[in-house]
Amino acid sequence: MFSKKIRLESKSRNKTVSVATTLVLMAIAELEDDPLNKARVVYGYQIMQHLQNKYNWNVKSGTVYPILKKLKQDNLIVMQTNMQKDSNRQQIFYKINKFGRKLIDEIRSLNPEALDMALREGDSQNDAAVKTIAKIPKKNFTNQYLAPILVHFEDKISKMVSLDTPKDQLETIQKEIEKSIEQIEACKILLKSHITRIDNYKGIQKKN
Repeated sequence: MFSKKIRLESKSRNKTVSVATTLVLMAIAELEDDPLNKARVVYGYQIMQHLQNKYNWNVKSGTVYPILKKLKQDNLIVMQTNMQKDSNRQQIFYKINKFGRKLIDEIRSLNPEALDMALREGDSQNDAAVKTIAKIPKKNFTNQYLAPILVHFEDKISKMVSLDTPKDQLETIQKEIEKSIEQIEACKILLKSHITRIDNYKGIQKKN
């Protein structure tokens, strides 16, 4: 999916860049520029969630991380690490640099329709997913879909944690919980962005 190439033609170069690489680069820029992202840092799992939610691309870590590595090698993004004091665990985050932003601008200016066409091709491959989303009820879908997942997840954790649980297992569970909290925080950012988008749509509808 999204393997289509976009040709870049200028006086300085004549090359192609894949839509997949472009989307990952755009995701970093969009997440970093999100006003709700006050830390201005972007993690790998946030990129994957953004690609799935905005571009209907259910990308796997085995696909996105090699792209991130290549983007760093090409000096289009910066990769940094942050040591968490409470868990003594390293976190890797990404930031787009001026060369990455220049490439995005070049893609859009030289190929104003190429990226949109490639995305539409990707969307056509996701018709089943789109139809599934369309079946979600307009009301109470939070209770129907989200609440059971959270309750089940918390129940599983409560059963795994006890005084009899070995220390190494407790440490592993603790790290997994911390990772879950990070993903929930990332989800909160995305959900808040949908609220902002809905408010914008409501404002447009009111004017009309």
